[in-house]
Amino acid sequence: MGFDVNVTLSKKAAAKLAATKEEIVVFADYYGDPKRSAQKHANEIGQISLAPQDEEVGIPHTGGHAHISGAKVDAKRLDWLAGPPKVNVNVASARKSSSDNLLGCDFIDGPLSDVQKKPVTLHCGLIEENLDTKLRP
Repeated sequence: MGFDVNVTLSKKAAAKLAATKEEIVVFADYYGDPKRSAQKHANEIGQISLAPQDEEVGIPHTGGHAHISGAKVDAKRLDWLAGPPKVNVNVASARKSSSDNLLGCDFIDGPLSDVQKKPVTLHCGLIEENLDTKLRP
């Protein structure tokens, strides 16, 4: 259930995070579509959550590699899925120097198998830069 993500930063984001010693957090949420017989286990948006909470991986303010292990996934819940497991990945500042998230980043939302083939690069900039974020891979 594990995979790797690389986080890159715009020049402005790198400078701001370095100046404030702000770290980065990568969040992964595993989910899937329920079998008809498992509808009762679906969440408020009709999906099966495969873990009780998001997996969070902290990385330095410089960006870089994050390994998402999938260790929090409840294997029993995989039997409730009508199709393959999916994953949603978002990146944010760790909110150590500011209570607000400083980053706008590319994201992942789709089949887990798509991100397990090779590391996916997610690019981040400061929210104020208004960069176009992209669905990856």
